[in-house]
Amino acid sequence: MMAMSQITIRLDEQEKRKFEKNAEAIGLTTSTAIKIFIAKFNLDKGFSYPITSRNEDEIVRLPPEIERAMVIAKAEELGLLDESSEPVHDIQKLRKKWMG
Repeated sequence: MMAMSQITIRLDEQEKRKFEKNAEAIGLTTSTAIKIFIAKFNLDKGFSYPITSRNEDEIVRLPPEIERAMVIAKAEELGLLDESSEPVHDIQKLRKKWMG
């Protein structure tokens, strides 16, 4: 049996209730939802989606270099780029190709 470890976090009570409600709605416990998140995060070695936040009507993005690397990595994963050494000059064109 693998050694077990514990993570403790503090959440706003309202966020916690929303999380519990959303996890339950898809048939998960909060513990299982967090374990799935951690497993996927570790598999992808980070987030598998762009990290953005909405500030009213404005979208705050990651630094361009990080977003570019994430788009290239996703394109490689989807087979849109043959190899990681292929130069990408037009990130918007690649994003359109990726998004369909």
